[in-house]
Amino acid sequence: MSNIVKINETALQVIEYQGQRVATLAQIDAVHGRPEGTARRNFNEHKHRLVEGEDYFEVTADEIRTQSLGDAFAPRTPKGMLITEQGYTMLVKPFTDDLAWQVQRQVVTGYFRAKEAAALPQPEKAKRPPVRGRTPLEQVKIINFVGDALKQVPGVRLGMVAAAKLKAFQEHTGIDFSEFRRALPPVALEHMVHLNPTQIGARVAEQTGRAKVSSQVVNKVLIALGLQRHTESGYALTEEGAKYGEAHDFRAMNDHGGIQIDWWESVVPLVRDNLPQERSQRGKAKGVFAQKLPKGPDEPQGALL
Repeated sequence: MSNIVKINETALQVIEYQGQRVATLAQIDAVHGRPEGTARRNFNEHKHRLVEGEDYFEVTADEIRTQSLGDAFAPRTPKGMLITEQGYTMLVKPFTDDLAWQVQRQVVTGYFRAKEAAALPQPEKAKRPPVRGRTPLEQVKIINFVGDALKQVPGVRLGMVAAAKLKAFQEHTGIDFSEFRRALPPVALEHMVHLNPTQIGARVAEQTGRAKVSSQVVNKVLIALGLQRHTESGYALTEEGAKYGEAHDFRAMNDHGGIQIDWWESVVPLVRDNLPQERSQRGKAKGVFAQKLPKGPDEPQGALL
């Protein structure tokens, strides 16, 4: 642990664990100039999405002592979190200012991947060869064709399709499209998770300890909260509900179509806190008593495209 890497005028002590470079939560805060505890708050909030052994390692006090990790943590630390490159990129997604974008690129290339880059020969930069001899213009037309086809798939996020097309254009033409990518609207981190009533019920059951929360109960709560309403063909999203989800057309393989509502993660605590009371002894469910809705989610924080 004698190596020092300087990123954004911050000296980072190189930490290696199980053959790969890792970083502490405190190092992430320092290099991004964030208040102490910011990365830990993001980690705790999204820990259920992270995979131990891939995105992070939890090390004990014995490991800190025996594997010479003492310089990375405060004295007598009972345990610590070591974040991998993959986990780092997920934790800093909410950091969307211009400085954060620059710092993230420096951290990935100058810290996590510096060891691998130094061990490889440095050939001259070569353009990506055309596919099957096609010219760049022909490849752009193919990419456009595929992108337009994806737009027709129910549930596809158009902003993500646009970002993917720009990336493919850059790879096949050598033209830098980074300025165009920055012009795309940001995608909220929480909006990347789309849930249906069954999935919401499963989340709520897990959080409340109930044996089961059915999709029917979830739909009743969503109606009581004024987030959706009954229609002839099913359910429709209300103006208030648009703060917690989005509706889109869908068409099944049997040509049956309709409106589908994709709910975001932020709706789960609302449903959980407004569940009907447990069934009475007669077996009849008591009514749903909707609480006052909290203020809707703020403008979405951007995530990396």
